[in-house]
Amino acid sequence: MKSDIPVKEVMTREVCTVRKDESVLSLARKMIEFGVGSAVVIENGRPIGIVTEKDLISKIVARDKIPSRVLIKDVMTSPVITIKPNTSLREAADIMIKKGIRRLPVVDDSGELVGIITDNDILSVSLDLGEFAALLTEDAIGFPAQEEEIYSGICDKCGRYSDNLTEVDGLRLCEDCLESER
Repeated sequence: MKSDIPVKEVMTREVCTVRKDESVLSLARKMIEFGVGSAVVIENGRPIGIVTEKDLISKIVARDKIPSRVLIKDVMTSPVITIKPNTSLREAADIMIKKGIRRLPVVDDSGELVGIITDNDILSVSLDLGEFAALLTEDAIGFPAQEEEIYSGICDKCGRYSDNLTEVDGLRLCEDCLESER
């Protein structure tokens, strides 16, 4: 994964948004229409909160509340953590890992919502899963990943996932394919 790519290259520009005075029922319908698991709460074009599927389950369903009678302002998470369009994918992933979140609204210099980046967006452009795994290891556990040339990811020859890839002539090979090369 080229971690210096700015999030503006990967982010979703058409964001599911909602106002704080709308009902949760209205929000659920919008989320279904957009095919997403969250909506950004906006006021005057600026994000003031976020509502996720987890919020709906824990704050509505688990409490047996009627969605048409609950307002967004009563279930949204606020304040919302945002990033700028030129933030790198690596920095966005780092924020997500450290804060335990999966979505980051993207705002311009005036604070207006211009997009959203999710953990799935970052994974979708990650061609080198080894770097993402190293990022997770370093940030989530608190120590740097090993410096050895051991890779995790997809074998370039057979296409299977392996925790033990070895680089040979520019290809990352699993143990089985490495044996067949010898």
